[in-house]
Amino acid sequence: MKEGMCARYTEAFKMHVVGEVETGRISQSEANRRYGILGHSTILKWIRKYGKQPLYRTQRKGMKRMDEKEIELLRMENEIKELKRELEDARFKNVVLETLVDVAERELGIPIRKKYGAKRSVK
Repeated sequence: MKEGMCARYTEAFKMHVVGEVETGRISQSEANRRYGILGHSTILKWIRKYGKQPLYRTQRKGMKRMDEKEIELLRMENEIKELKRELEDARFKNVVLETLVDVAERELGIPIRKKYGAKRSVK
Protein backbone atom coordinates (compact mmCIF):
# COMPACT_ATOMS: atom_id res chain seq x y z
CA MET A 1 0.00 0.00 0.00
CA LYS A 2 1.35 3.39 -0.89
CA GLU A 3 1.97 5.89 1.89
CA GLY A 4 -0.43 8.40 0.31
CA MET A 5 -3.27 5.92 0.68
CA CYS A 6 -2.84 5.86 4.47
CA ALA A 7 -3.89 9.51 4.72
CA ARG A 8 -7.41 8.50 5.73
CA TYR A 9 -6.16 7.57 9.19
CA THR A 10 -5.55 10.31 11.73
CA GLU A 11 -2.29 10.47 13.61
CA ALA A 12 -4.24 9.83 16.81
CA PHE A 13 -5.66 6.64 15.33
CA LYS A 14 -2.25 5.48 14.11
CA MET A 15 -0.78 6.10 17.56
CA HIS A 16 -3.65 4.21 19.18
CA VAL A 17 -3.05 1.17 16.96
CA VAL A 18 0.70 1.35 17.60
CA GLY A 19 0.03 1.50 21.34
CA GLU A 20 -2.20 -1.58 21.21
CA VAL A 21 0.38 -3.52 19.22
CA GLU A 22 3.34 -2.40 21.36
CA THR A 23 1.61 -3.31 24.61
CA GLY A 24 0.75 -6.73 23.23
CA ARG A 25 -3.02 -6.29 23.46
CA ILE A 26 -3.29 -7.26 19.79
CA SER A 27 -0.92 -8.46 17.08
CA GLN A 28 -0.20 -6.53 13.90
CA SER A 29 -2.29 -8.92 11.81
CA GLU A 30 -5.14 -8.71 14.33
CA ALA A 31 -5.00 -4.90 14.11
CA ASN A 32 -5.16 -5.16 10.32
CA ARG A 33 -8.32 -7.26 10.55
CA ARG A 34 -9.97 -5.38 13.42
CA TYR A 35 -9.53 -1.91 11.92
CA GLY A 36 -9.57 -2.81 8.23
CA ILE A 37 -6.02 -1.62 7.66
CA LEU A 38 -4.76 -2.77 4.28
CA GLY A 39 -1.16 -3.64 3.56
CA HIS A 40 1.15 -5.83 5.56
CA SER A 41 3.72 -3.13 6.24
CA THR A 42 1.38 -0.23 7.08
CA ILE A 43 1.37 -0.82 10.82
CA LEU A 44 5.10 -1.54 10.80
CA LYS A 45 5.67 1.89 9.24
CA TRP A 46 3.46 3.45 11.91
CA ILE A 47 5.44 1.69 14.64
CA ARG A 48 8.67 3.07 13.23
CA LYS A 49 7.20 6.57 13.17
CA TYR A 50 5.10 6.63 16.37
CA GLY A 51 6.37 3.73 18.43
CA LYS A 52 7.59 4.15 21.98
CA GLN A 53 6.96 7.90 21.90
CA PRO A 54 6.49 9.54 25.26
CA LEU A 55 3.03 11.02 25.76
CA TYR A 56 4.33 14.55 26.33
CA ARG A 57 5.74 14.65 22.77
CA THR A 58 2.36 13.89 21.25
CA GLN A 59 0.62 16.42 23.48
CA ARG A 60 3.17 19.08 22.62
CA LYS A 61 2.39 18.66 18.91
CA GLY A 62 -1.27 19.30 19.67
CA MET A 63 -2.42 15.81 18.72
CA LYS A 64 -5.34 14.47 20.65
CA ARG A 65 -5.68 10.90 21.79
CA MET A 66 -8.59 8.92 20.39
CA ASP A 67 -11.29 8.15 22.90
CA GLU A 68 -13.03 4.79 23.04
CA LYS A 69 -16.09 6.05 21.13
CA GLU A 70 -13.95 7.19 18.19
CA ILE A 71 -12.12 3.87 18.15
CA GLU A 72 -15.36 1.89 18.28
CA LEU A 73 -16.90 4.05 15.53
CA LEU A 74 -13.91 3.46 13.25
CA ARG A 75 -14.00 -0.27 13.99
CA MET A 76 -17.72 -0.37 13.16
CA GLU A 77 -17.24 1.61 9.93
CA ASN A 78 -14.58 -0.86 8.83
CA GLU A 79 -16.82 -3.79 9.77
CA ILE A 80 -19.65 -2.30 7.68
CA LYS A 81 -17.29 -1.95 4.70
CA GLU A 82 -16.25 -5.58 5.06
CA LEU A 83 -19.86 -6.76 5.36
CA LYS A 84 -20.82 -4.79 2.25
CA ARG A 85 -17.93 -6.41 0.39
CA GLU A 86 -19.06 -9.87 1.56
CA LEU A 87 -22.68 -9.11 0.56
CA GLU A 88 -21.57 -8.05 -2.91
CA ASP A 89 -19.54 -11.27 -3.24
CA ALA A 90 -22.54 -13.34 -2.13
CA ARG A 91 -24.82 -11.58 -4.63
CA PHE A 92 -22.33 -12.24 -7.42
CA LYS A 93 -22.06 -15.90 -6.41
CA ASN A 94 -25.87 -16.17 -6.42
CA VAL A 95 -26.08 -14.76 -9.96
CA VAL A 96 -23.42 -17.22 -11.12
CA LEU A 97 -25.21 -20.18 -9.51
CA GLU A 98 -28.60 -19.11 -10.91
CA THR A 99 -27.06 -18.88 -14.38
CA LEU A 100 -25.46 -22.30 -13.94
CA VAL A 101 -28.83 -23.84 -13.00
CA ASP A 102 -30.53 -22.11 -15.97
CA VAL A 103 -27.93 -23.51 -18.37
CA ALA A 104 -28.10 -26.98 -16.79
CA GLU A 105 -31.92 -27.05 -17.02
CA ARG A 106 -31.82 -25.92 -20.64
CA GLU A 107 -29.02 -28.28 -21.71
CA LEU A 108 -30.28 -31.32 -19.80
CA GLY A 109 -33.96 -30.61 -20.41
CA ILE A 110 -34.92 -31.38 -16.81
CA PRO A 111 -36.19 -29.12 -14.02
CA ILE A 112 -33.59 -28.70 -11.28
CA ARG A 113 -35.15 -26.04 -9.08
CA LYS A 114 -37.51 -27.19 -6.36
CA LYS A 115 -41.03 -25.93 -6.83
CA TYR A 116 -42.10 -24.31 -3.58
CA GLY A 117 -45.59 -25.11 -2.37
CA ALA A 118 -45.66 -28.47 -4.13
CA LYS A 119 -46.89 -31.37 -2.03
CA ARG A 120 -44.46 -34.13 -1.18
CA SER A 121 -45.30 -37.58 -2.38
CA VAL A 122 -45.77 -40.25 0.25
CA LYS A 123 -44.11 -43.61 -0.46
